[in-house]
Amino acid sequence: MESALVVVVVAVLFGGMVLMLAMGYQSSEAERARQARARQADATARASAITVAPGFFASTDEAVAPAQSVFNETMLNQLEHHVRLEQAVVAQFVHQPSVDNLYRRSGTSLHAQ
Repeated sequence: MESALVVVVVAVLFGGMVLMLAMGYQSSEAERARQARARQADATARASAITVAPGFFASTDEAVAPAQSVFNETMLNQLEHHVRLEQAVVAQFVHQPSVDNLYRRSGTSLHAQ
């Protein structure tokens, strides 16, 4: 009788452990599926945000005011001129490295005038 009781207790303990493992696996799989759905929703939201955002110089409306167009062209020309001067300073530093050439300014400023 005593050995039968031990067998029943061991069987109940073993069954309980198997049940706990199965329930833990089920909850971890449910959590993993929830995280996958959240990642998919986030990726979809990011993809839609990328496709909706216009390019750097693209205009969302086709009819750009002439003053805005002139302003954009002026700003673009000023930026291009500044970048070319910076490239010249860098090229001079590469060919003649010195502390003076390292800290030399290009002579232009991008501040609004």
